[in-house]
Amino acid sequence: MRKPINVFIILISVLIHTGCDNKPDNMLSGYSHGEFVYLSYSGNEKIERILISKGDNVAAGQELVKIESFDAQNIFLRAEEKLSAESALLRNLESGERPEELDIIRSQIKKAQSAESQVKRQLGRYRNLYANHAISLAEWEDIRDELTQKGAQVEELINQLKARQLPARQDEISKQRSMVAAAKLERDKALWDVQQTTIVSPVNAKVFDIIYRAGERPSAGKPIISLLPPENIKVRFFIPEAKLGKFKIGSKVKLICDGCAEPIAGVINYISPEAEFTPPVIYSTKRREKLIFMAEAIPALQQAGRMKIGQPFDVEIIGDE
Repeated sequence: MRKPINVFIILISVLIHTGCDNKPDNMLSGYSHGEFVYLSYSGNEKIERILISKGDNVAAGQELVKIESFDAQNIFLRAEEKLSAESALLRNLESGERPEELDIIRSQIKKAQSAESQVKRQLGRYRNLYANHAISLAEWEDIRDELTQKGAQVEELINQLKARQLPARQDEISKQRSMVAAAKLERDKALWDVQQTTIVSPVNAKVFDIIYRAGERPSAGKPIISLLPPENIKVRFFIPEAKLGKFKIGSKVKLICDGCAEPIAGVINYISPEAEFTPPVIYSTKRREKLIFMAEAIPALQQAGRMKIGQPFDVEIIGDE
């Protein structure tokens, strides 16, 4: 990291000296600076396709990179199946027995009621026979006991039907609802993971660099694409302590560069609250011109696309907001 720092210090020194020696008090030298948007993938899968080229202008939401999604798709399908199974179990607990099982009990009730009716008809005939002493007391009591048994069977089956039509206990239902909620969260996370295998642009921007190519497998979180939105292009310049009063946040400026057909309109949006020095000196009242404040100006958005990163600029103040 030592070399870039040294280059940065030299650049500041050059800008300060060129900005102070031969320029009006309302003009300083600077350079264009970009704040990049880096796009990465959270996993370690291989890049399947790069859908754009360096220098392309892309829109917010546009697909830029496809990552292999085989594992993510499989996890999502398993999560979908689990959610479906847990939801079916919850519906079963809430609604009681399945209709097919209830139909079997209803059929058993009909058979038991038919048998009870048959015994009731026999009971009338046996009553007459017993009254005429055609059958014994034991036979008469047997037919009455049989009728009681048939009636009890019908009542038991009816009670079974009612019980099985009821939902499960509330604590079982609550537990299963929690299982469904957990399965849904797993499914939603798996779906999100699948969606992340397509990297999309979060903003309107220019593709500044493509760091990895199709077939490569970058480490998790490593930038794959860098974007430069026009609103992230700025001109960085350095204000000597003696000129600080002439430059204010909100002041309108002209951004002038070699080869520019006309100046680019801009506004100062930042002045550092902390002073810094040009290449190391001993601070004294005689060397106060070495004390500087870093500042930035943002160009008009429609003109920012004309600017190249690192391009030298003169910053001329023309008034306040």
